Order: sequence, then structure tokens, then C-alpha cells
Amino acid sequence: MKRFFTFLSRIFFGYHMAVALLIMAVVIIVLTIQIGNRATFANTELYNDVIDRWGAPIHQSAPTVRYIPTGTVFTELYSLPFSGQRISIKATMNYRKRGLYYFSGFDFSFEGRYTIVNTETDTIDVVFVFPINLERNKILLSDLVFSVDNLPADINLSDSGDRLFWTGRLVREKETEFLITYRGRGLDEFTYFLDPDIPVKDFRLSAEIKGGDNYDYASGVVPATSLETSSRDNVELTWEYRSLESGVPVGLLLPSEKSFDTIITTMTARSWVTFLLFFTGIIGIFLFSNKRLPVYTACLIASGYGFFFILLAYLTAYMPFSLAYLITIITISLLLFLYMTFTLDLKNGFLTLGLFFIYQIIPTMAVILEGYTGLIYTLEILLGLCILMFASSRKKTQDILAGFYRRVTA
Repeated sequence: MKRFFTFLSRIFFGYHMAVALLIMAVVIIVLTIQIGNRATFANTELYNDVIDRWGAPIHQSAPTVRYIPTGTVFTELYSLPFSGQRISIKATMNYRKRGLYYFSGFDFSFEGRYTIVNTETDTIDVVFVFPINLERNKILLSDLVFSVDNLPADINLSDSGDRLFWTGRLVREKETEFLITYRGRGLDEFTYFLDPDIPVKDFRLSAEIKGGDNYDYASGVVPATSLETSSRDNVELTWEYRSLESGVPVGLLLPSEKSFDTIITTMTARSWVTFLLFFTGIIGIFLFSNKRLPVYTACLIASGYGFFFILLAYLTAYMPFSLAYLITIITISLLLFLYMTFTLDLKNGFLTLGLFFIYQIIPTMAVILEGYTGLIYTLEILLGLCILMFASSRKKTQDILAGFYRRVTA
């Protein structure tokens, strides 16, 4: 056991692995803290800034109809349930990028058809109220259309601009249809709230989403009753109910882009394992070259490996992730290749490039391609096993390893 610990200590300190690991630990801790701080900022100030510029989560309440019998003294308004509601939402994703974060912005159009029938024995006076927030939902007044029985109606808004209302008289058994359409911008979610105190009849809401399919549901929201996917980035959800005793909230969380802060944090957190393997390979290169590994060389190689994550994080904040990832790979690969070529020779420069591909590019790709992570790691381990089997069968390798073992255990 004593010999084993002596062996490990001489590798860690005699070949400067401890110093290299310390550099990687600093990179991992600092980058994780920085991204964590940015996440806090993105969930507060940055998120509020996006809302002010783009639009807020859309919380659209269903309209209400209240009435009194014609000619009666105004003492109480009675609720009149809709005999039918047909709502259509068409949303196109327009992701808003701020640093490492993509917010789920979307442009949408709303169309609502509402039908009421006077079931009283006489004429009634009704008031139709549609909740709407022009400023918060970034709705232009020119895009707002309102009609009653297919005839254009005056758009009467409350002083605060958060409600549209219409008053009129309905004769017995008369059916009246209200049509409201508008276009707006929103963020993250669209939720439609039915009045929980009023029965719902003949309700149908369809939501067509373009630009993403990884939607979800907020807490308390009723999932869609049917789903149709026409393409990878086009999904249509439908909520349809013939009759409900009371209203429920329906809607969805809009699709989102990958969270690149999470991807980079995951890459960085896993990197200490792959760095150990990478640096072991660097030690092997110097052993096979019969060269001593200087401490400054170990520090520079470790810094180059760790700088991959720092460069990737900062480039991603200013350009698409795929482009930032490609530039980072080319830059760090070229840096390590040239440094090892000038330090040793061209052959060992290419060997270092191979190590970087196996122990940096492949593991980070496994994080990006989340659905194939297990397969990628399995193939990488298999490749490493094949290389070790081939190398250990060579006499030169056996002689070098034997000499290395004698030196570190002497």
C-alpha cells in the first residue's frame, strides 16, 4: 500500500499532474460561479428588460357577458354563459438572445368567436367585456378588429386600455356572435383562462406553433385533448370540450431553445475526468520522446485545455453557439498543435491533436447531442481500449513503461 501511494504521489508531483489539476479546478470553479451569477441576472433584470422590449407572458382571460332584463331597475347583473367559443392561436417563435440565454419570444395572432343566445322570456340588455392589455402584450390598436354579427363594431376601451366592452339589446332567443382578432408579441407562455364560476359549452381552442416542438404545460393548466405534428418545428394542439361544469385554464409553455449556459456548465463540470486522461496522454508523449516534462509546459498545456471552456462561453454570448463552438475547437486545437510541435516535433503535435479530439471534442459533443450521450461515450471508451491494447503489445511500449515504473517506485 505504501508503494502504491508513493507511485501516485510521484506521478502527481513528479510529472506536475497536481499543478495541472489545480489549474483546471480554478477554471471549473470560476466559470461555474460566473455562469451561475449570469443565470441569476438573466432571471431578474435581464428577463424584465426582455419583457419591457418584447412582451410579457400572455395571460388571456375569456370575455364575460352580463345582462339585466330590459326596463328593470338596475340592481344586479346576471351572468350569461356562452353557447359556443371558438378560439384560434397562431404563434411563430422569435427567440430573443441575450448573452448565453435564449428567451422564448413569439409573435402571435388571436381570433376568438363567441356566441350567446338570449334564453330569457323577454328582451335583455347585455354588456360584453373582453379583457385585453394593449401595452403589456405589445398589441397595436390598428391590429385589433371587433365585430358583432359580422358587422364592424366600435372599439370601446376602458381608460386604462385593459378591457374592450360592448353594450346592446337582445330579443328573446336571438343568437349573437362576437368576433375579436388581434396580433401581439409574447414571452414564454400563452394561457387562456375560462371563468371558473360559469359553465362552459361547445368550447374549442386550437394553437398552431411554428419554430419549435418542445412545448410544455404550466402548473395547473389542462393539457391539450389532441395533438398533431406536421413537421419537426410545427405543432398544433387542440382543447375541445362539449360541456364543462366550470371553466379551467388551458394553454402551454412555448418551445424553447437549448439553454447554452446549462450546456457549458455541464461540459465544464465533467471536464476534470477527461482532462486527467488527456494529461496522462501528454505525459506518455514526453515519456516516449525521452523528454522531461517541464512544469511550465504542464501549466501551459493545462491552461490551453481549460481555456476552451472560457473562450466558448464568451463567444457564445456574442454569436450563435454552433459558430462559437467551431471557432473554439479550431483555435484551441491549433494552439495545442503548434505548441507541441515547437516543443517536441510535428509527429507529437499530431498526437496531441488526436488526444484533444478524443478527450475534449468528443466529450463536449456528447453533452451537446444529449440523446446520444451514452452511445458516444461507449464508442470513445471502445476506441481508447483498442489503442491501449495495440500500444501495450509493442515491445517499445513495454520497455518504456517498465523504465517508468522503476523510476517512480525507486
